[in-house]
Amino acid sequence: MRAPQTISLGAQDWLVRPLTLAQVREIEPILMANASEGAGTVAAAIAIVAIALSRDHPQAAQNLAEIEASAQEIGAAMAAVLRLGGFIPQEAGDDPPGEAQAGGA
Repeated sequence: MRAPQTISLGAQDWLVRPLTLAQVREIEPILMANASEGAGTVAAAIAIVAIALSRDHPQAAQNLAEIEASAQEIGAAMAAVLRLGGFIPQEAGDDPPGEAQAGGA
């Protein structure tokens, strides 16, 4: 199971749980549309992050576009959401889904 991730934008931080299948289903068409255009957009990143925030932080999801943040920050937040949804691989050091860490014994 993926661990929750902290998403930071501007001066705001939110803990986001792994995505539900409904959230994954909402994100998929946004990714597909951007793949056909050949590049991601800030609008798509905002939409993807808003989907992730909507379950536990609905007010933040509604006001996301009003937060003072850079394109780099929204890109990093989107990447964290896409990792939570299994769209991109986990970062080095994260446990792969379905695998336990090797322990000594």
